[in-house]
Amino acid sequence: MKNLFVYGTLAHLPLLNIVLGRGSEAGQADVATLADFTPFWVSGQAYPMLAAQKGATATGLLLTNLTDQDLARLDFYEGGFDYTLKPVTVKTPRGETSAEVYLPDQEPARGAAWRLSDWQAEWGAITVRAAEEVMAYFGQIATDELARRFAAIRRRAASYVRGQTEASRPTRYDRSDVTVTQKRLPYSNFYAVQEYDLQHRQFDGDTSPEMERAVFVACDAAIVLPYDPRRDCVLLVEQFRIGAYARGADQPWLLEPVAGHVDIGETPEQAAKRETLEEAGVELSSLIPICQAYPSPGDSTEFYHMYLGLCDLQGAGGTVAGVVSEQEDILCHILSFEELMAFVENGPGANVLPLVTAAYWLARNRDRVRQAA
Repeated sequence: MKNLFVYGTLAHLPLLNIVLGRGSEAGQADVATLADFTPFWVSGQAYPMLAAQKGATATGLLLTNLTDQDLARLDFYEGGFDYTLKPVTVKTPRGETSAEVYLPDQEPARGAAWRLSDWQAEWGAITVRAAEEVMAYFGQIATDELARRFAAIRRRAASYVRGQTEASRPTRYDRSDVTVTQKRLPYSNFYAVQEYDLQHRQFDGDTSPEMERAVFVACDAAIVLPYDPRRDCVLLVEQFRIGAYARGADQPWLLEPVAGHVDIGETPEQAAKRETLEEAGVELSSLIPICQAYPSPGDSTEFYHMYLGLCDLQGAGGTVAGVVSEQEDILCHILSFEELMAFVENGPGANVLPLVTAAYWLARNRDRVRQAA
């Protein structure tokens, strides 16, 4: 049995219980302090680090009587952050005691002073959701593989939390009318596949037979049609698309709006502006919402935040852009409004649904947008 001092995210009991795979029992989590250390945000990250600071005090929890299984689960979770256990002496209301604490293998750049309440408000729900997926891999993958997958896991978690808070139309039934008997995760990497055995309430009031359903688990995407209202033209991007290739398309280089995932810690609007700069080298002056929608809710969690992005497109056509580290190779095209609508209505290859949706929205609202610009 070992003692562990936790000062950061693991002091959030809902997260700790998921990592341990059980509830923290009474008497096993006492308030404790560690002298000559203080917590800081890791710069650019959503978790803290302990840094040596003479005269400072870090407050946290002392977890006692941890089993080998508890420690293995904690090591798996924390190992993905390059943290390892180091011996320390902590003070509790009953006196000093020996314990271990997770410290970074190499101290990263420090951010601001860290407070648990700040982290809980901004990151608590996302981190707890991500931990549910992380700990499902315990005993299946190594910590270095977990670290490689972690960004995608957190993006999926952020999309789930965003979905919980977004308004939707009132319906007869809600989540409480669905009963899940088993859930499996047969594949996870950049995307994931989730399998459910479930029953749900039917419109006649009865409960359905148990059914098996599989869902492609993606994350929210921001989609932008860059539009120059003065020149009355749009920018489209052309790039290789694996979905078209895998479906058998002879020409899997497609024309479409700018699009990309909403990264952890950013809003869909921020993602839309970032992606337009990355993919087209164009700065947007403003965004006009087109829609927020599921493209295929029968088999995918993917959710689109679509915008018209107002901008100056002078000189933007014919450029090659994209993020090299993400292996993007993108060619930008400028089309007049008339060329856009001719392509969407008559052209072969106008086969990307967000492009069709955005084009028809622009056709309906073009006069109003140009007058207001």
